[in-house]
Amino acid sequence: MEERLFEELKYLISYPDGFNEYEKYPLLIFLHGRGARSATTEKLHQYPSVSHLKERQNERGYILLAPHCKSGNWSEWMAMLIRLIENFRELPYVDKTRLYLTGNSMGGYGTWALAALRSEWFASAMPICGGGIGGMANEYEDLPIRAFHGLCDQTVDPIESLQMAKAVNNAGGNAELILYPKLPHNCWDAVYTDEKNYDWLLSYTNKRHGIGEQLSVD
Repeated sequence: MEERLFEELKYLISYPDGFNEYEKYPLLIFLHGRGARSATTEKLHQYPSVSHLKERQNERGYILLAPHCKSGNWSEWMAMLIRLIENFRELPYVDKTRLYLTGNSMGGYGTWALAALRSEWFASAMPICGGGIGGMANEYEDLPIRAFHGLCDQTVDPIESLQMAKAVNNAGGNAELILYPKLPHNCWDAVYTDEKNYDWLLSYTNKRHGIGEQLSVD
């Protein structure tokens, strides 16, 4: 993956084989966890979740964008992250109706936060072992969400995902929660190696006002 810099935010970017700037491509945005924080992007290059997403890129045909949080958490970089994605949305080869958001651990929190702030941008979202602010549940009303958590998680209490999914659904949204009874915090390998989750995530297009419409999957 190629490393680039936007303002003070580094990011990795990868394009599918045969990329043609005159065509339209889905954009998959991945927010990493605390383990990839550092002054350089070396840990992000080696991050297992990035590898899983990269391995499926050519078959699935998406552009992969992985911003790098060098310190603190995603909330501290949120304004810059929003500007970065806003720039990508305006690129002629990015399909605005097919922006997908996912992240694990600290990136799971970041996914919930970014999705609340810019829900109209995304076709669907998959936060993994994170949490959010239940009081913002109304912001997810038109965004399909599939959240994941390991019930043996000793780092982030699974109740956080449960509370968010419940709040979203009580507010009239569409949040599915998948729990892994025997998995600890690191449940994201199970998520990102399950092809059914890619089928689900990429099956949506973002119609007017951010309303997700599911495509048929053969």
